[in-house]
Amino acid sequence: MPGLRTFLLAFCIGQVFLLWWMGQYDPTSGAAAELEPTSVKSSSNSGSKGSLVVWSADAPCGKTWGNKDRELISFDGNGCDGSGKAITLTLDGNGWRGCGLNWKGWYPEDAADDVSKYKSLTFLIRQVTDRADADLTIHLKDNLKRPQQLPVSNPLAVVANGALTRIDSTWRKVVLPLEKFAANKELDLRKIWGIDFSTESSQRLVFQIDRISFNQDSPPPPKFPTGESFNAVARVNIDGKGHMIPDGIYGVCDLPGEKVSRYGIPITRWGGNRTSRFNWKINADSAGKDWFFKNGGQSISDMSDSAYVKFIRQNQQAGATAYLTIPMLGYVAKDHHSHAFSVGKYGKQQAVESGHSDVGNGVSLERGAINWNDPEDTSVAVGPQYIAEAVRFVSQKAGRANASNPGVKYWVLDNEPMLWHLTHRDVRKKAVGYDELWDLTVKYAEAIKREDPSAKVAGFCSWGWSDLFYSAADEGDDQYRSHPDFSAHGRIPLAEWFIMKCADYKKNNGKALIDVFDLHWYPQAQLEGRDPYLGHGMSLKFNQLRMRTTRDLWDPAYVPESWTKDAAGGGPAMVVRRAKEWIAKHNPGMELSVGEYNFGGSDNITGGLAQADVLGILAREQVDLAFIWNTPEGTQELAWKLFRDYDQQGGRFGDRYLPTDSNSQDVSVYAAKRSKDGATTIVVVNKSLTGEAKTTLDLPGLKGRMRMWRFDQETDGKVMELPTESKQVNGAVNLTIPAASATMIVIE
Repeated sequence: MPGLRTFLLAFCIGQVFLLWWMGQYDPTSGAAAELEPTSVKSSSNSGSKGSLVVWSADAPCGKTWGNKDRELISFDGNGCDGSGKAITLTLDGNGWRGCGLNWKGWYPEDAADDVSKYKSLTFLIRQVTDRADADLTIHLKDNLKRPQQLPVSNPLAVVANGALTRIDSTWRKVVLPLEKFAANKELDLRKIWGIDFSTESSQRLVFQIDRISFNQDSPPPPKFPTGESFNAVARVNIDGKGHMIPDGIYGVCDLPGEKVSRYGIPITRWGGNRTSRFNWKINADSAGKDWFFKNGGQSISDMSDSAYVKFIRQNQQAGATAYLTIPMLGYVAKDHHSHAFSVGKYGKQQAVESGHSDVGNGVSLERGAINWNDPEDTSVAVGPQYIAEAVRFVSQKAGRANASNPGVKYWVLDNEPMLWHLTHRDVRKKAVGYDELWDLTVKYAEAIKREDPSAKVAGFCSWGWSDLFYSAADEGDDQYRSHPDFSAHGRIPLAEWFIMKCADYKKNNGKALIDVFDLHWYPQAQLEGRDPYLGHGMSLKFNQLRMRTTRDLWDPAYVPESWTKDAAGGGPAMVVRRAKEWIAKHNPGMELSVGEYNFGGSDNITGGLAQADVLGILAREQVDLAFIWNTPEGTQELAWKLFRDYDQQGGRFGDRYLPTDSNSQDVSVYAAKRSKDGATTIVVVNKSLTGEAKTTLDLPGLKGRMRMWRFDQETDGKVMELPTESKQVNGAVNLTIPAASATMIVIE
């Protein structure tokens, strides 16, 4: 499912850049960062250690351009320290106005600075006019000649996502990450020689700029405004029965081995849409709808170099095993380059891949979606025996699942089969129904277990809400109104029916076929066309929505703020708790995996807060395995730091969960005993983004010394110990928990 979203996002971004050049779009996306106003000494162009100053008021250089007249940009007014001449941008008129500076003066033609070793572009800016909503968009320029003059960098706005709260009369430092300028663009950071400024505001705007440099600065995380404090009371049942917490809930899909080891992550997932078509023998796959139904992968001369083996060995080196997805779609990629919808073969299409005019998107201009293509254009047919060979090969190379350091402990039956007819419609035309799903499950799971009886198998990998209840065949011709497949199977929700079939197989055969029920979940709520997973920015309402949507995982009292409240009978989503109830009712002992999820927010503190809340929920709800898609990004990683390495010495949240409760929806409390030393660990997440929580934490019967670690909007992307909070605890403690924070309390 995220693959579909990513494709649409990439397409839209491409259109935005085209419109920008045509003067029809206000490119206010991107990120900027603000540091407090400061007195800045001028430095020479040679740069100090770790920096390169390319322009300053004390040493002006280069030439300028403007799209209306050269007076849009001039050297006028004092620099940041009162001397020299600053760059002055006078942006008058309506529509798009742009200008720029080439600090090399466009001569010689190969003149440029290699800034690839730096992290950020920084400069100082102030506004001469007085417009509260003033903003300015920045592009970087390299010296490469190209046939078209479209912008070669992404546009980054000075005031974006709230990172810089305003441009006013005070000199403020802006930090713009170079990787964001260059992401998915042709910009060559080794050959930079200019900077462009633009706006589409209808107002007259005048800015001054000084001290343009490249350095290793990182932008501080943006902050939410301060609001009123509130009171909360929470309780930990120190003597409660509790339950063990599997380390598998801390899973990831992609993370450097060093961090896998540091956070003690025991398992990582190989998954996603491309794995449905992965040909392990030649190391090839297909992007499906995610990218023009085009094959990819790297050629290999030895199957030992396949991505399967590399992934498994990287895991083993980090002390982890694999949760490995295998294709059961019936087709895998035949090579590394073919594409499904050739314009030459199937006619003109709605869109083609940039630079490859024959690579169509499979939508005919005359006849709509192309459903008459030949699957063998890109793929070869395979069956269960092909997967059996893969299991045998992996077992020989990396050991069976019961080995001391297993290569693959869990084999996963494909990825989101109820979307095959969309994501892989070039080879799969028909929507999957109840019976076909079970038939494929039996054939492929039995093939796996014949080769490695000690392995566990996970299925069916639900994509989200709809296919917990209905099969893809239920869509029919009436968009899920009559549900023919659902009706033909006793009107039993698909996921529940699947769990029942797994129980029947176990009863009839004396052993489990499917050991793990796997579901995927992304928050479905939207605000102003943005969802929490992909949406960015510092809108308070939007980020508050993100923080609420974690309740979709479990809370029977939470009314979904999405289309799901009107689908499948409405009511609360509580997807994890719902699945656990089905398992308890029909197939006790079956494991539950949240095989893919992401609540977004990596660009601000809510990424870490939502993720910390999710890890606590997974622990409390007795989930066995969970894997963020694709990797903890930005602030999201703070949750792993808090739960798995809060003191940078391997300090972890406990492994035996203790019952907790809180009287506030904005204060989540999770607690666990740590077996190795008996410490009580408590995580408190203040989900209010604006108000501190004056919290009474009731700990009946617990005595000991308390230490505390925290991340919030002031800790600069780190989990930090709070030495002043170290104290003796005797049954209760009163705390002031800052807004938008997550706190680890350890009592020994």
